[in-house]
Amino acid sequence: METVKWVQEIATFIKVAEVGSFSKSAEILGVSKSHISKTIKQLESDLGVDLFLRSTRKVQLTSIGQQLYDNCSDSVRSLEQVKENILSGSDQPRGVLRVTLAGIFGEKFIGPVLINMAKKYPLLKIEMDFDNRIVDLIEKKFDIGIRFGALPDSSLMAEKIATRREYVCCSPEYLESHEKISKPEDLLKHNCFGGSKKWIFKKAGKKISLNIQGNFSTNNPRVIHKAALEGLGIIRLPDAYIIDDIREGRLISLLEDYKDDRVNIWAVSPFKKNKNINVKVFMNEIKKIYKNNL
Repeated sequence: METVKWVQEIATFIKVAEVGSFSKSAEILGVSKSHISKTIKQLESDLGVDLFLRSTRKVQLTSIGQQLYDNCSDSVRSLEQVKENILSGSDQPRGVLRVTLAGIFGEKFIGPVLINMAKKYPLLKIEMDFDNRIVDLIEKKFDIGIRFGALPDSSLMAEKIATRREYVCCSPEYLESHEKISKPEDLLKHNCFGGSKKWIFKKAGKKISLNIQGNFSTNNPRVIHKAALEGLGIIRLPDAYIIDDIREGRLISLLEDYKDDRVNIWAVSPFKKNKNINVKVFMNEIKKIYKNNL
């Protein structure tokens, strides 16, 4: 006997036993009286016993039917309660939301959103996993992944949540004591450093590529940032690291006429928003906060 078919038959049996009528049961369950009758007959045939005593006015449980009802009614009510809880709470995040992300963008922009969600929805458990690797969301059971740049073709849902640009900058102290910088080629005379040895600039559709040189090298952007604040030289970093320093004058943005293309930032998920309330609320919160950065 198939489990799903068995559960459906038992649920119908419980309803008939509770209301004592095939007609009323059909009305409550939204099916025809003949469907109810056929389902009960099939259940009785599967079990090899009569479950109801039938008359023209009502149906009544047999002793075996009463035993089946006593054993199954609580379980069926529990299943109905689970369904009711899910439906009644369908507009409130609950359960687990697992997010994979990396770097300062995750710390500075995604982290606060998830912290706020955890405060707002106490039934929601949030797991943030910081990893520079691109992991398989389905295999690793992540609900959301934060990705940068061009995305490979896949069946995953993807929504743009922000953009990122890189700034070339240095401290005011460094700029005061070194030669003027008006075009990218001027950087060849300066102490430039960062994770990449090749810096690319664009202006009016023209691409300029430079192999920068300096006396300091690291792939840690936080250390690069600190070195620039200390006046060591000129750096190139994403806005999340240095935009506050530029706004407050601790760093000066250079070569503003030679901006590179912005990089798109995506939230990727195995789920469509309307199929997962946790993903839906996360996406709505992100886009509400960072809508001006899209």
